[in-house]
Amino acid sequence: MRPLHVLVVDDSPEDTATYLRYLRSWPDWQVTISQTSLGEEAAGMLRGTVPDLILLDYSLPDMTGIEFLHEVRPDCAVIVLTGVGDEEIAVQAMRAGAQDYLVKGRLTPDTLRRSALSALNTHQLSRALEQARTQQAALLRSITDGVLLVDEALNIVNLNPSARHLLDADDLRAGTPLLSLAWLNATALPDVLQGGEGGRAELHTPRDRWLQARVFPADQGQTVYLYDDTARRAIETRERAHAQQLNGLYTLAATLNAARTRNEVQRAVQDAAPDLLNTDALLLLPGEPLPTPLPAPMDAALLGHLRGGPGGAAPESGWQVTPLTHDGEPVGTLLLRATGEQPGPLMATYTQLLHTALVRAALLERVQRDRATLEDRVLARTAALERSNRDLEQFAHVASHDLKEPLRTIGSFTQLLQGRYATQLDARAQRYMEIIVDGAQRMSTLIDDVLSISRLHARATLPTRTDLNVLVRDVLGQLQALLEETGGHVEVGPLPTLTLNPTQFTQLFLNLIGNALKFHRPGVPPRVHLNATQVGNTWHFTLLDNGIGVPAEYAERVFVIFQRLHTREQYAGNGIGLALCRRIVEARGGRIWLEKPSGDGTALHFSLPDQPPRADPDLPSVAPPQKLTDLARQQD
Repeated sequence: MRPLHVLVVDDSPEDTATYLRYLRSWPDWQVTISQTSLGEEAAGMLRGTVPDLILLDYSLPDMTGIEFLHEVRPDCAVIVLTGVGDEEIAVQAMRAGAQDYLVKGRLTPDTLRRSALSALNTHQLSRALEQARTQQAALLRSITDGVLLVDEALNIVNLNPSARHLLDADDLRAGTPLLSLAWLNATALPDVLQGGEGGRAELHTPRDRWLQARVFPADQGQTVYLYDDTARRAIETRERAHAQQLNGLYTLAATLNAARTRNEVQRAVQDAAPDLLNTDALLLLPGEPLPTPLPAPMDAALLGHLRGGPGGAAPESGWQVTPLTHDGEPVGTLLLRATGEQPGPLMATYTQLLHTALVRAALLERVQRDRATLEDRVLARTAALERSNRDLEQFAHVASHDLKEPLRTIGSFTQLLQGRYATQLDARAQRYMEIIVDGAQRMSTLIDDVLSISRLHARATLPTRTDLNVLVRDVLGQLQALLEETGGHVEVGPLPTLTLNPTQFTQLFLNLIGNALKFHRPGVPPRVHLNATQVGNTWHFTLLDNGIGVPAEYAERVFVIFQRLHTREQYAGNGIGLALCRRIVEARGGRIWLEKPSGDGTALHFSLPDQPPRADPDLPSVAPPQKLTDLARQQD
């Protein structure tokens, strides 16, 4: 059975007896009854044990039932009973906290029972609702973020203390229009609220606080959550400032790295200081005066400080002075307008970048001066060398003419002696005569070869676009007699068209093909094959023959001037042809070499770039010719 404690407060014994009879007739409840006829006594009883239900007479000897409810405010269900059915009394009773109102003359057991059940349930619900409200209020008070509930008209239904604090409105109350805060109208919050679909807005309060507002639709309005974003924004601001400083340092470092003169360094550091250091900077190079725009008192203070102090602050001028030195020598003086703050890591990095750039720029300027001096010396020596080469070339022409005349005389008169007095000379004298004639002819050939080397310095023919197929056909025409004499055959593959000196390359192919025909094996007609292939930007030429070949240990020696592998009795010549070929090829930017072929003979290769060298491509890089007497001594 359900226990029920009922307190009857009524001054009528008859009515009290009726209530007790009705209450005891409820079979499913175990009813405990207390009774009194006075309001004060009932209030005292409530300070002890609170009943589940109070049956309260409206008219008591010491007070009315309404006054009792206002004074005592009992924490239980209350039914007010009265002898008259006055609706105004009923309204007053309900407003004072009663759950029901009954007229004594209409009271029945069932009516009292239903009213008691309703009153108990209503009180229980009211108590649970009040508890929920209390918990909600406590929860809202404990939340550091602001929470507001607004209705469709954007009036505040409820809010927590944090919302008042964040909105800088301590007097904000439920029922107040949210947009009565004038500064909110300048934010995006009104648009988000009026949209009714939720969203975000950023708020800047009059007290310089930044808030993030998130709006969510609710059953009867919208809920606004507010949180303080000031600290995060401050961190982001500092991070952005640090990032800008790092970017500024990186940009300054890149600019200083590209600077080649101290004046460029000076402009770079002075331009970077306002954004990077938030102050003005001056960089004075050694011996440089202060700029004239500075006020006269500031000039005087700085000049005095620069002359008499090792650095530091110049209080009278408002500038921080930092001398910069390298190996004990001054490279500059950095002046920064004082800001009152202590120099930090950024200032140290800025100064170090400046110092490194100044030292590097000073070294570069010194290198440029030395280079200019060296270039002047090179130009002077080159001019002297060109004059010497011209003199040597002229000497070679004159010497060739002057030396060949006595040789011709010697040869001619020796031949006359042989013709007229041959019968009067013995075999030994005849042999001496032949040696004299042969030596004169060899000396004449040697002079012609030396003249050929000297002519490599001449610029008689400028580089032109030359079809090597046509050039080689002309060379074969000049070698026609040698081809018929040896029974040789030359096969030429497709050759390119290149920019080169046609005179020199005619001489090149004459020497290469002529050697391949001349140095053939006895009884074996020479066979020569010439072709060219392109590899990237380079043309690779190959000349193959079936001649006597060149031993691997002599593959490099054959390109040295006057170096021979055979006697003149075996093969004619002075050993100058391949040396001349090497100089022609290397002057065109290529190289020439020998390789061992797969069979008999010789495999000669040379390569040429598709484009000639930029600097004097038509002039071979050869040393000036030696004295004729030195060349003559190199003969074997």
